[in-house]
Amino acid sequence: MECRLNHKYEQQIPARNVNTVRDGSNGTPPELVSALPSAPVPTPAPVPTPVPAPAPTATSARTSGTTAASSPPPSTPEDNEILRGSEIPSARNTRFKQSICCIFKEYFSDYANLVDSLHIVPRLIIQKRSFRPNSTYGLTLTIRNNGLYPRLLEFSTDSPNDTVISYSQPDINRYIETDKTLDIKINIRSSTSKNINRRRLVFIHSFHPNITFEVPIIVLNELTEPSFSEHITIPPTVVKDKSYYEMIIYNPTKELVNIKYRISYKGLKLNYLNKNVLLAEDYVKLLLEFEPQKLQEYKGFFNIKFAVAPPKLVIFDFVPKSMSVYLSRGHFAFGRSKFGEETQRSFTVCNESAHMVNMKSEFYNERNSEEDDVNADVHSKSSKYSNKMFDDAISMHSVLMFDFDNENDDKSQSLQYNDEAALHFQLQGPEALEPLSSYEITLTYKPHYDDSTVFPESMDPPYFQRTKIFLCFTDTNECIESHYVVAEGEIAGIEVEVFPKVIDFRKIYLGEEHCAFIKILNVDDVIAKVKFKDCLEPETCGLRITPSDGFALEPCERGVFHLSFFIIVPSRFTITLRFKVENGLFYRVQLKGTGQHVQLRTFPQLVEFGTIPFAVPQKRFMLLMNPLAVPITLQVQATEDGEEQPLVFNIRDPNKILPITVRDPIKELQRAHEDLLEDIDIPDNIEITTMGNDLQSEKSYTVNESIYSSEFEEDVMEPVPMMASNLLKNLKKQKVFDKSETDKRVLQEALQGLLETNYFSIFTKHNNFIFMDWNGIPSDPNEVYCDNEIIYLRPNTGRSITILIIPNRVGYFNRSLTVRICPAMSASNTESSEEDQHKTLIKSEYLCSKLWFEYNCCTPEIDWYNIVNLTERTIYAGEEYNFNMLFTNLSPVGGFIHYDVIPNEMGFRDGTWKFYIGSKSQVMAKCHVAFRVLGKNKLSGLLKIVGDPHPYPFHLFGNVLPTEIRITPSVVHRRIQVYEQNKVHFYIDNHSPTNTKLTMALKDIRFQYLTVRGGMLAPTGQSMYTTLISMFPDPDLYQNTLYIDLQFDHVMEIQISFLVEGVPFYFEPDLRKGFDAGLVFTDLKEDFQSNIYKHKFRVKVLNRGLQNYRVAISRLKTYSPAMKPSACANQPLTARFEMHPKLLELSPDSEEFIEILISGYEEGEFFSDFLWNITDVLHPQRKNVIKVTAKATFVECDLGWDRKQLVFNYHPSHPLKERSHIEIAELINHNTLPVENVMLEALGPFRIKQRFEDTFEKQISVSLASFERREIFAILNKATLKQLYCRQVEGRISVFATGKMQKPLLLRVSVLVPEVHILQPELILFDRGQPFNDCVEIVNNGCSTANYKWKRIEVSENFIGDDDPEDLVGEVLSQILRTLEYNFSCDDEPNLTRRYQQCVCQGQRETEHGTLILDIIDEIIHDIDLEHRRFVIHMDEFEASFDDSVEHDSSSYVRHTIDEILGQLKIESSQQLSSPSSDYCFSDRFIYFHEKSGLLHKQQSQGCLLHLPNIRRAHELKSLFQLDVVGGRSQYLSVTLVNLPQKVKFHKDNIYLNIKPWYESFCTTFRVTNVTKYPLHLLLMPMRSDNRETLLIDGYAKIMDQDREMDLEPLGSDKIKVCGILGFNENFTRTFGLLINNSANSYFRLRGQGVLPILNMTTLLPKVEQSNADIIEEYAYMRKIYNYEIFKSITEIDADWRGQFDEEAEQEQSISMDFSELSESDEDMSTVRQRYHDFQLFRMVKTYVLVNNNQELPNAVVLNQMLVTERYLHRLRDNPELYDTHQKVYHKHINLHRPSQGFKPSNVKHFTVQPLPCEQLAYVVDLGPLTLDTIRRFELRLQFFGPGKLIACARTAVKIPGLYVDLQVDNHPDKKFTYWAEKCNAPEFFEKGYRNMWERLVDADRSPRVKHAHSFDFDAMVKHQRIITDKDRRLIEEYYNSLNHSVYPDHKHHFTLAKILTAHHSNFSGVEMKLVGLFKPESKYYERDQRVVDYIYVDLHMGPTLPILLRGVISA
Repeated sequence: MECRLNHKYEQQIPARNVNTVRDGSNGTPPELVSALPSAPVPTPAPVPTPVPAPAPTATSARTSGTTAASSPPPSTPEDNEILRGSEIPSARNTRFKQSICCIFKEYFSDYANLVDSLHIVPRLIIQKRSFRPNSTYGLTLTIRNNGLYPRLLEFSTDSPNDTVISYSQPDINRYIETDKTLDIKINIRSSTSKNINRRRLVFIHSFHPNITFEVPIIVLNELTEPSFSEHITIPPTVVKDKSYYEMIIYNPTKELVNIKYRISYKGLKLNYLNKNVLLAEDYVKLLLEFEPQKLQEYKGFFNIKFAVAPPKLVIFDFVPKSMSVYLSRGHFAFGRSKFGEETQRSFTVCNESAHMVNMKSEFYNERNSEEDDVNADVHSKSSKYSNKMFDDAISMHSVLMFDFDNENDDKSQSLQYNDEAALHFQLQGPEALEPLSSYEITLTYKPHYDDSTVFPESMDPPYFQRTKIFLCFTDTNECIESHYVVAEGEIAGIEVEVFPKVIDFRKIYLGEEHCAFIKILNVDDVIAKVKFKDCLEPETCGLRITPSDGFALEPCERGVFHLSFFIIVPSRFTITLRFKVENGLFYRVQLKGTGQHVQLRTFPQLVEFGTIPFAVPQKRFMLLMNPLAVPITLQVQATEDGEEQPLVFNIRDPNKILPITVRDPIKELQRAHEDLLEDIDIPDNIEITTMGNDLQSEKSYTVNESIYSSEFEEDVMEPVPMMASNLLKNLKKQKVFDKSETDKRVLQEALQGLLETNYFSIFTKHNNFIFMDWNGIPSDPNEVYCDNEIIYLRPNTGRSITILIIPNRVGYFNRSLTVRICPAMSASNTESSEEDQHKTLIKSEYLCSKLWFEYNCCTPEIDWYNIVNLTERTIYAGEEYNFNMLFTNLSPVGGFIHYDVIPNEMGFRDGTWKFYIGSKSQVMAKCHVAFRVLGKNKLSGLLKIVGDPHPYPFHLFGNVLPTEIRITPSVVHRRIQVYEQNKVHFYIDNHSPTNTKLTMALKDIRFQYLTVRGGMLAPTGQSMYTTLISMFPDPDLYQNTLYIDLQFDHVMEIQISFLVEGVPFYFEPDLRKGFDAGLVFTDLKEDFQSNIYKHKFRVKVLNRGLQNYRVAISRLKTYSPAMKPSACANQPLTARFEMHPKLLELSPDSEEFIEILISGYEEGEFFSDFLWNITDVLHPQRKNVIKVTAKATFVECDLGWDRKQLVFNYHPSHPLKERSHIEIAELINHNTLPVENVMLEALGPFRIKQRFEDTFEKQISVSLASFERREIFAILNKATLKQLYCRQVEGRISVFATGKMQKPLLLRVSVLVPEVHILQPELILFDRGQPFNDCVEIVNNGCSTANYKWKRIEVSENFIGDDDPEDLVGEVLSQILRTLEYNFSCDDEPNLTRRYQQCVCQGQRETEHGTLILDIIDEIIHDIDLEHRRFVIHMDEFEASFDDSVEHDSSSYVRHTIDEILGQLKIESSQQLSSPSSDYCFSDRFIYFHEKSGLLHKQQSQGCLLHLPNIRRAHELKSLFQLDVVGGRSQYLSVTLVNLPQKVKFHKDNIYLNIKPWYESFCTTFRVTNVTKYPLHLLLMPMRSDNRETLLIDGYAKIMDQDREMDLEPLGSDKIKVCGILGFNENFTRTFGLLINNSANSYFRLRGQGVLPILNMTTLLPKVEQSNADIIEEYAYMRKIYNYEIFKSITEIDADWRGQFDEEAEQEQSISMDFSELSESDEDMSTVRQRYHDFQLFRMVKTYVLVNNNQELPNAVVLNQMLVTERYLHRLRDNPELYDTHQKVYHKHINLHRPSQGFKPSNVKHFTVQPLPCEQLAYVVDLGPLTLDTIRRFELRLQFFGPGKLIACARTAVKIPGLYVDLQVDNHPDKKFTYWAEKCNAPEFFEKGYRNMWERLVDADRSPRVKHAHSFDFDAMVKHQRIITDKDRRLIEEYYNSLNHSVYPDHKHHFTLAKILTAHHSNFSGVEMKLVGLFKPESKYYERDQRVVDYIYVDLHMGPTLPILLRGVISA
């Protein structure tokens, strides 16, 4: 909001669109400068910028922000808000006389100090050449302050669209200090050449006092007169303060110019320093001084006269400010200060206003930071052009730099402000500024230390802080003005001292830990927080510094950091550590020294294993010594070894289990293999133990002396009895394996004794290593194992390690182990992270060494015999023979041998077939053999030495004898069911003389077995039997074979066959017997049809077979015994049985569940047959079938109530009868089945419950047993009835059981409450000039008769006009002076309404109450609010006659008092309304109802008659009525009666559409405006309806459907769109009416003229002779064209006609009617008289002829056009078929010219000219004799008479050989005509001769198939059946050159000669067209003396056709 002079000025002052540049501030509010609308040159105006807080601002022309954009955004309505200026208090008059508030203003009040102290270079900018568009021009404007004080400057331009002003850092450079300069960059770039060379101005504004300097930019191109500003804006100031403006006047000519000034405006002074001569190409300065005296807008002018030229006018304007404040400084730069140090600066604040101003300050914060960014971005876009200083010598003729790019430009950067900087600055100043006074403001800079405010570590001190301080000044008029001050300073960081700064460690070993201390001393005055930041060389060392959180040191306090350090690189190192002081610097400490390698000694240096056996573990020890003076840690690993697990043999004690040694070789091998897979050089965690005694390496010792192997734990721990298991678990929990050596020995002996007990007898498999796989020798074995844990060694101490070798390769090997050495570091409490620890790992190449060892692995040399000969003995098949094999080891190395391949007949007596042979020892293998083949036998095998690559063979030799038996039966065949047991007995007899051993076995023993499977029969014929027992789980044909082995390589076979049937399925319950579901409830039919099953039964299916079976279940049929199936009808499906799933697949010994789903919606007993198709999955051809029958009996769920309904009676009008309405009903279950989950839901205002102690709910759930009766309580919920107002509320208790709705219990409550509604509660009606009545519709939607009464509760009459009418004063006086004396004797009436009615209308005078009435009137007059009236009433000035006059007798105020008293009484307290009054007092003045009360029956509506009086013009009468209803709710009716002369306003209420062609559609718009402040409802309707049958003839106009009814907001507007065509109506008029709020009317009209465009023949040619009927018809049309008087004047009696009809002439003379009666319209005459009138008119036109054609009447062309139109209209009305054709032509035109298609066709050749079915009178062109083969040319001139578009063509009915026509239009190139004509080429295939039009008729009579002389189109059947050759096609193209897409079928094959088409967008008329014809009859087509008779039809598009008859005779 701004403070302005008066609101009247605001509308006259448009905002100036200019660009200003100041300082980029966001604090100064937006301001506005006004100018005259006609001013040619804009002046500076501000750009709106955001402020810290929205508030009103003071009016100022001074800019408040810097921008480099083109133009400011448009001002908002808030910016234009104007307040009335405040007056200067009288108490301040003495102070107001002062004009100097401070020394600054006093200094600059001098002219030299004000103007000359600011040096601007250049002062004038001249461009000699013209500017070019899109070229950039730039320069630098230098400003120097030579004054004693700083000056505040702002910059702007009058051309913001193409001129940009910028300078560096506007926030701090807006004040120019003394002897300082400021460079301003000006860039000009215009994108258009329009007005590019205009005079541009750059404004420099200075303040306190306010002055504006202009710097013109002048282009000398075509400049011949002096250049000056024609419009200026003087900078605004407060009242009685001076304002200045310095203007530059430049003389571009080379001659002297005298200059004079003339001024007549008071208050304006000109100072031109007595320079009356303007030198050539020079300039002068003109200083304007203005001092305002009042707070108002000033506009004026003065004249400048150059030599003898006319005076030039300079217009100026000035808008004063209501308040103004000035700051002497805007930027303060403080130096560097420590925390707590204080520095002060001061500046002056001057109040230039004449009243007190309040001051508030606010520092920069985040809220306005985004606002700062807006302007900061603008200033960051600094000029991209070169910045050069202009020399003073060329200040007047500076040349602009032309077309340069951005090179070496100093970019202006926006300032960054700190949110926390406000903590360090303090501002001290007064809260109020006295008028015209100045005050010193102190700004203190004191860096504040706060723990919560920490500067980022990326910043180094000093910390630069800058903030912006906003100063907001306000006054009592709510005006506001804001300024800002930029303050900046530096904060020195906190200082500490560090000792030492360099730490030298000298020589240290890699990984050796060293410690040091670093001391920090706080030497500052505040708390110093110091912590370790980082190490700059983290890759060369590892370190830990504690404490990691650092120290918070008080002043003079010390903190010590502990350093733990070791090096990981063997070289000289220099490492830098950084410590960070919060809000301070980084401090560095250097670590120096040299890193050395670590050394190690071993004993022995080489471990020799010697010659060792294969796969036997060998263990050796090696001593490792630490020769260093520091402890070291080391780790030994095996390298260059295999990856596969080796073969391990133990030979220490082969009779016992694997010994418990250092570690189990197998598991250790696996564990080592896993460690190698991890591929980690150094373990993740290296634990450094403390220095203790030599027994600290407990982990190493534990691993070396492990008690038991992990294999032992896995294979023994779990099956151990409870005692052993508990013992081992307790030992593990106590961690006894980490105890001392003595404890371990005790535990080892205890475990050894435990293993020798009987509890472990089951583990004998571990007693010998022969159970291992002796052939499992890996190809890449892992053979070397050692202790790989970390070992800690003190200086000069040692530790032994174990080296274990498992040789798996034969040969000599020299190998090594890798040892990694690292100096140990003592453990300390460190705070370093794990990431830092990983970074300190030492590289492996610095710490690795080798431990060498060698061994020789070899196999023994064995001596033995590999042939065993047993042929010397008699051997029978099956008898065993024992023998031995001896092995001797000749070598000094033991080894392992074993039988690799053993014959099946051979075995070992002691079960040992693997042997260990020591050096120089023997081993014997105890063997046996049993031959099973008769005759000579040879058995072979292989013997292998472990380690040798090749085995050794051995052989056995022997001879065998035979035996014989008999068995019964020899064949078995049975047929059984699945799981049926069957027994078959076999009897065996021995028929051999020897003992016969036999064994019996079945080929397949899965489902069969033998009771005896072998035996030995004595040679005496001993017999035996065995039984075959069979039971099969699956159906199949089982075939088996019984093998009887006789031990002589002879096997007898007995075939066994079993056919097994059935399926191994079992059901629970058994489905084979059928399934009966019993009684079930029926389902919903919808659920049944949706396949929703609610009855489900689970059946368990078990597959006891051993095959997989797939079951497919299919339903065969569902039937009911009660329904007899018929062959002729299908029974409906009312029940359904399903089994789910349909497909089952059962695996062996599995079980599945199926569900039998049953659903039905009708009662009855139903069966359903299912077929189970069972298929063997393995053998799909095996199928079995089971039929299952399911049964269910459906019954309906029957729940009922003991009654039909419960009735509640509720009367809401009786509040004292409120009680709980509870009724009880019984719910009965009529079923034998129990019903679960019965849902009861109360619908309506009811609640229910099951038990008495329950609470009432809307929905409950109950369960009913069979035949149970359950009580249900129902209660009426009256809370909802209070809102219903229903006649009768019905509800019910819905019962849902088994998904169905059961019988509900009806609930009914009667609520007899009337409910009356007003259909239109707000009425806005308009006065009709007299009282009238309107009807207010009310309707009773309640349930009882409504007793209603209207009560008027408020009446108001307002003047709504712009001016006061003449009778307004008299009316107001009459309202005050009219008195009414009341007789208060009616106080006894108890009914208040009746009392009011009796008292209000008394007209008698009571003298005793006269004084009281006068007192009441005086009090009322005293309280009348006349503040908003525009007149003042004095009672003494009234005449005495007014007191007693009837006209001025009013009681409005007295009655208003009584109305207020009665309005506070509630008539609803009684149940009956009082009777209405008989009449109203002064009823003709108010709005009232004729019937104020009544009865309205239910569901009926009634219209209440409302009286509306006649009110005065420009008045508004409002009445608010209350409709009270006994027992119901009150309604309100608002009636507004308005008397306005105008309700709506049309922009044009009568639109003339001009003359248009009949077919051209129009769309016009009427803009209607609501000129009232009321909403209007408009109903639009035409005043006459168009005949739909003649729309295209008479024309039509229709309102668009969306515009037929509209609503207008107050002062709103809308458009009414009317579309149609004018038709053939020369006087087209349509009137439309508007019904406004059903009470006022308005009209608008549409007029136009529709004509038929024609072609008129201007060449003088004879016409075709007309018949008499045509002539008479033409006169009849003329009668319609002219009225009778005109027709009589242009005709006379034809004597010839009168002589022929004498009798009729005599009769005509006897006619006594007047001629005026003949001219009556048809509508005014009766039928009989019209018939007589027509006859007499016919007689008249036959006797009159046209004799006159004066100029006042239409000319011949117009008359012809009108006659053609009338003739065509007559035919259209009489011939419906012709009208249909006319419609087709119109629709064809509409489709052709749709907006999507466009008007202009693609090619004139293909455009079809569509004429109307109307022809003009034909003209005759007689060519006379025509010579064969000679060209005859003829030319016809036609005139197009429109308006319309000339689109025409010439055609003939057939092709006339030799005839060519062309259409031409001259001198109209703007009409865009295009032409087409048939080429003058001789026909190529045209062979037939010419037949004229009469000959063609004869031909058509002879042959009906031929319609044209050369037609190829016969009937449709023949046309598509004939074969058309290429020649025929060429003939068709020659005969019919254009197949027109015409509406007329006969025009399709006419021959088109020429076309003309226009693409002009508008209509035209009067264009002359020539038809040029060439006719060359050739003897090929014409004969001598042949007559040429044919029509040339000239078709006009959408117009009539002009026929031209062509005649001629062919001569020789």
